[in-house]
Parts: sequence; C-alpha cells; structure tokens
Amino acid sequence: MALTATRPSIDGGPPAGSRNGTTPGRHGGRRRQVPLVVVGVLLVAGCALGFADVSVGVAAHEEVLVVARPLAAGEVLRAADLRAARVSTGAGIGVVPVGAERSMVGRPVALALVAGALLAPGDIGSGAAVGADADVVAVALKAGLFPPGLAPGDRVQVVPVVTASSSTQVASGSPVDAVVVGVQAAPVASGGATVFSVQVPTAEADGVASLAAAGEASLVQLGAGS
Repeated sequence: MALTATRPSIDGGPPAGSRNGTTPGRHGGRRRQVPLVVVGVLLVAGCALGFADVSVGVAAHEEVLVVARPLAAGEVLRAADLRAARVSTGAGIGVVPVGAERSMVGRPVALALVAGALLAPGDIGSGAAVGADADVVAVALKAGLFPPGLAPGDRVQVVPVVTASSSTQVASGSPVDAVVVGVQAAPVASGGATVFSVQVPTAEADGVASLAAAGEASLVQLGAGS
C-alpha cells in the first residue's frame, strides 16, 4: 500500500495542498469591508440629495401679487386692489412678481377675481381701459421732458413748453390732466424719444395731439394729493 506524505502547515492551519488550504482571513476581511463602503456612498448621496432639496425649496419661494378685494371683469386695477405675499411657487404656476406691480396698475381686469387669489398675467387685459369720455394720445418725448420712471397708472399733466423747434416763443394752451396707460421706452443710448400713451378727456385730445406733433409737450407727474 502506497503512503502519501502530507506537509504540515507552518502556522498551524490546514495542511498545504488540502482543499481547505486557502486564506479565509483575507477574503473574510474583504467581505466585511464592502458593506461599509456601500453605506458610505449611500450616506454621501443622501446628504447631496437633501441639500439639493433644501436649495430648490428656498429658491421656489417668491414675493408675488395677490388680489386684495373682489374685482369684476372690466374694472381698472388700482394699487389698493393688490397686496404682496410670499408663497412657494412651482413650475407651470403663472404669477406676477411684486416688482411688476406698476405695469399692472391702470389696466382692465380680464375676468372676475376673488380676494386672496394669486394674480396671474392672464388676469389683466393687454390694453388700458379707456372711459367713454376719454381718448388715448401718443406723446413722444426726449429725455428731460418727462420724469424718469413714469409707468402705466401714473397721473400726470401734459404741459405746453417752448422748444428750439417751436414756431413761437410763448407756450400756448393750459396743462391737461392725464393718466399714463402705456410706455414704449427708447432703446438704450439711441437718443430716441420715449413714447407715452396718455389717457386724456375727449375734449382735450385734439389739443394734446397737436402739442405732441409740434414737439411742444412735456409731462409732469402729479403727487398723491394733487
């Protein structure tokens, strides 16, 4: 009968050449480390997602215009009809930021609105409301003939002035009360005129149009108590 010599292991483990003669300690350690790496990756990803969620939440809050009282379709919007509110807005929600209030005031309401509703761009008509006894006249003015910052809804007076191109040295006519209903600003650094659409009483419309055509008009903004 043949005898097979078995070489004993130096460190006391299974004999060399046996089926179990692997190094379980090394592989077992690797198996224990893999779950720790996975947990670390998940923690980092979770923190990143949480930070992104907070950032989106902060950015989605905005100061917008809210209807302060019930409004019927056709009413002219006034500053007192609006209030500011800070709300969380999402994608697809049409709102009007507080900074756009002046462009809304003086325009007709397109549909009935309830108090507390968020004002949307489509809630306001594209044109200014014109009364039965009023007309809208375009007045083109160079810089210096109107206060900077005039916007729709501002109350003004159309005042006759004498300019370099005037045919007379005496301004004719009396100031006419008006309301700015539209502004088409001249391109920056173009030196062109800014066109104001002003609503005036029908009886004064021809005179204001004549002043505007002759380049003899200016606008003076009226104070709240005027």
